[in-house]
Amino acid sequence: MSDALLLAAALLLVVTAVVHSVVGERRLISPVLARHDGILKSPLARFVLRFAWHITSVAWIVIALILAVLVLDPTAVRWWAAVGTGAIFTAIGAFTALSSRGRHIGWPFLTGIGLTALASLLA
Repeated sequence: MSDALLLAAALLLVVTAVVHSVVGERRLISPVLARHDGILKSPLARFVLRFAWHITSVAWIVIALILAVLVLDPTAVRWWAAVGTGAIFTAIGAFTALSSRGRHIGWPFLTGIGLTALASLLA
């Protein structure tokens, strides 16, 4: 296994995530949300569309962290994977619940993923 290639993949993930969020917001999400017809009349649908777009970038950054830790301290990968996944998904779930006022069907699942991953550290 090549450490340099894993680090390169991690760096590419971070760059891709940033470009995905910035350029995607400017060239895709904002123009789509400028419309207010069909499903886009719903504030919840508009929120979910934007949030889902950007959360993809966050997930890629977490994967980049896991790849980097695999190189820097292979024995710590399990811990970092659980902490990274747990922290991000717990935060995503809580944010989704609060932002949608509990109306988004996914918040219990997202929070559950995070809390389960964090609980694995205690088992």
